[in-house]
Amino acid sequence: MDMALWFGLVGFILAMSYTPGPNNLMVMSSSALFGFKRTLPHWFGVNVGFNLLLVAAIFGLGELVARYPVSLVVVKIGGAVWLAWMSWKFASAAINPLPAAQRAEGKTRTRPFRTWEAALFQIVNPKALMMTISAAGAYVALAETAQQRALIMVATFIVFGSPGGLAWMLAGGTMKRFMSDPRWARILNAGIAATIAATILMILAS
Repeated sequence: MDMALWFGLVGFILAMSYTPGPNNLMVMSSSALFGFKRTLPHWFGVNVGFNLLLVAAIFGLGELVARYPVSLVVVKIGGAVWLAWMSWKFASAAINPLPAAQRAEGKTRTRPFRTWEAALFQIVNPKALMMTISAAGAYVALAETAQQRALIMVATFIVFGSPGGLAWMLAGGTMKRFMSDPRWARILNAGIAATIAATILMILAS
């Protein structure tokens, strides 16, 4: 393994994993709304989906998309439709919040992302696609075989990248104490809806 190149990979991961993006903003907002523990499946799904996407990129995802560009269009449209539904759910919760009695019982109109939803989201996440395809191309000399590169890169992303989402979740958890105020809950629901809507625009424009 080329250690100098590996240190470059670590720097790339740290720079990309701890900066704002759809995944980090969404897990932070989810943690603020639903709590750290209930957001863990979302965070786990992000890591599963991202690393599967990375492996696919290492083994030629970019070439496959170039050969069959219609496949990317289908994925974009399908992902955009699903995200539009999720955005509408959060926007509805912001516009028409539950009565105070139901909020006191812990009921909500929305829910955290499930593991499989967060994993599938990576397919249409512009930042995740850019990170995986860029890493697969830039660090091709990291090891001699694709299998070795996949093992090294996935392990490195798990060790150095996955804590980034946890850090954003902790930040969201500190905001949770404000959620007893319906105004803050409404603002956060609206913020998540806007983040998802912006992601849809990025997907369709890319």
